[in-house]
Amino acid sequence: MKIELVAPAVEDSAFLKHLAVATLAGLTPKDVDVSFKDDLVTRLDPSTDLDFSVDLAAITASTKTVARAYELAAAYRAHGVRVVMGGIHPTVLPEEVLEHCDAVVVGEAEGLWDRVVEDARSGTLSRLYRRDSLPDYKTPTRPRRDIFKSKRYVPMDIVQASRGCPFDCDFCSVTQFFGRSFRVRDVEDTIDEVRGLKGHWLMFADDNIVGIPAHSLKLFEALKPLRVTWFGQASLHGLSKEATVKQLAASGCKALFIGFESVSPASLKGCGKNQNNPAKYVDSVRMLQDNGVAVWASFVLGLDEDDESIFDGTLDFALKAPLFMASFAMLTPYPGTRLYKRLADEGRLLQDRWWLRKDRDDSPLYRPKHMSPDKLHEGWQHVWREFYSKRSILSRFYGSSFSSFWTALAYLPVNLKQRRLTTEKILGGNKHFLRDRS
Repeated sequence: MKIELVAPAVEDSAFLKHLAVATLAGLTPKDVDVSFKDDLVTRLDPSTDLDFSVDLAAITASTKTVARAYELAAAYRAHGVRVVMGGIHPTVLPEEVLEHCDAVVVGEAEGLWDRVVEDARSGTLSRLYRRDSLPDYKTPTRPRRDIFKSKRYVPMDIVQASRGCPFDCDFCSVTQFFGRSFRVRDVEDTIDEVRGLKGHWLMFADDNIVGIPAHSLKLFEALKPLRVTWFGQASLHGLSKEATVKQLAASGCKALFIGFESVSPASLKGCGKNQNNPAKYVDSVRMLQDNGVAVWASFVLGLDEDDESIFDGTLDFALKAPLFMASFAMLTPYPGTRLYKRLADEGRLLQDRWWLRKDRDDSPLYRPKHMSPDKLHEGWQHVWREFYSKRSILSRFYGSSFSSFWTALAYLPVNLKQRRLTTEKILGGNKHFLRDRS
């Protein structure tokens, strides 16, 4: 039996190895011939780049990539190849996805994928595969990293030590897939996997690497002798103690992606991000930087309590902190979230099934409460433009206390690259748009 695993991509997808697909390959029986097509590495031509001789095509899709997934699925099915789809979007909207494929896996693949493979082998593929409870995660199946052949990937391995998130942000779709509680992996099992990797750069795919302090500290202690360099995601809530930050840094962490979301307490309360406290943001950033951990902050603009002052307020904090890097997202109503349902019920969605539009631009997908959609779009561009102006990049560089040689060395190349991407993708490719305001 032959199965082709497929990862569709969109323009802004990061060049990272796809852990979910590698895990699926690891779950596949050894007697199955597995191939992998990554739309990110090579933009797939549906008429020539897919293998129509396989028995099953398995496509993993997010909401952003699902329109592309449907296009690829249609090509397989036109040649008589059965298609199964899984991932966050198929989990929250299985009925829609079933219009474009032969079977859908709802939720995590462990405990379901072996049934899918055997049913496909016997010609009895069901339409829907769903489980009643979340799988145990203490000793998960190891991903098959041999499927990643290209040298275009960022040279780091992706590892996961926990799944789930107990927080209740109304715009987040993570809990729809991984649940509202932490499931932690045995530290010994995680370390054994890390020890077997060839490289020394890691990225932890956990939504919150400091979610359960006892588990995190045990993991950090076990990582120290391995002398790896790693990056991850964390919540501010789990970084409130300097002892935790010191342990994290000593284990090899060089940078964290952190969801600050907003500098407005009212906006944070309105979206359910009650665990964040803007009054402590600057102290949190400086404590991390003093211990050699760079902060890549994430913000959401256009929350219900935001007015036009949110743009300069966000910039003021970002420069005062000062942040190593930052991303600024317009609030996006993902299907399956409380946010999407509320906006739909209030008649504020400007594009209902926005993920199906092939000509999507970066316009707001909804009507904000305290500003027009145009003002939100203009303010969003303003924040990106000003944060990555030459003036801001230099100001943040000289204002940072680099206690890590790595962060000091990486700062300018990373920020200048993001400045170029900002010009191309956020500001419409106008090369003078940044230059005139630097």
